[in-house]
Amino acid sequence: MAMMKFLYLFLFTTTFSAAWSQKTDGHYFKDMKGCFLLYNLKTHTFDKLIGDEHCRQRLPACSTFKVPLAVMAFDSGVLTDENVVLKWNGVKESREVLNQDHNAKSWMKDSVVWFSQRITPELGKEKFQNYLTDFNYGNKDFSQGITTAWLVSPSEKNLGLRISAYEQVEFFKKLWADKLPVSKRAMQLTRKITYLETSPKGFKLYGKTGSNFYDKAHTSHLGWFIAYIEKDNQKYITVTNLSDSKHQKALDYGGPRAKEMTKIILSNEGLW
Repeated sequence: MAMMKFLYLFLFTTTFSAAWSQKTDGHYFKDMKGCFLLYNLKTHTFDKLIGDEHCRQRLPACSTFKVPLAVMAFDSGVLTDENVVLKWNGVKESREVLNQDHNAKSWMKDSVVWFSQRITPELGKEKFQNYLTDFNYGNKDFSQGITTAWLVSPSEKNLGLRISAYEQVEFFKKLWADKLPVSKRAMQLTRKITYLETSPKGFKLYGKTGSNFYDKAHTSHLGWFIAYIEKDNQKYITVTNLSDSKHQKALDYGGPRAKEMTKIILSNEGLW
């Protein structure tokens, strides 16, 4: 009888705590559908989870796809190292930073779409599909085009190369543990070019944003931020995505917003 009471109390407390956590965490994603995952690589558990349902939804990979694409490019030899330069073709892009030559480091840092679109045709359809399958990357579908599959609008239901937040965590776990079926050098180079900054508390941040729009006016945004953080023996993978419920400023990209949201939550968790 005492054991039954203990189990009841434990289940009630656990359920109440989870419900309370979801309630108090809701303010992070006001006027948005949002997901935040914090995976502890030491304990192999999720230390924080917000928006489980949204975390399970597959959304277009957007520019977070540059991370697995870098692995493919380094492994296949399409890019021999992080300093290889691809020449800008002179076609003006919306962001001025895109209108110049780039190497792999600046490709990742400045999120250069044309650089990605130069790599995927060199991989070829068969090799590209094999990598997606071997990585078990989201829905593994590039039927919307070898240069555009990851860029399809999230409003185009079930179309494009899509991945869930939980699946992003699984991919990053393999990348940071050297468990992808590619050369270790390819993974090491990819990790190197994703370094972003070091926090005030000394956490090194590696990651990639991703942005897209639900509407043609570009006022309803999708934002991604996938990341790895470490300090001493503390190592985490964190994934954030957000989808606007209300219209926002045009071209106010979702990816940088997801990145800032991540840093706010990490700070509140004592990890920034």
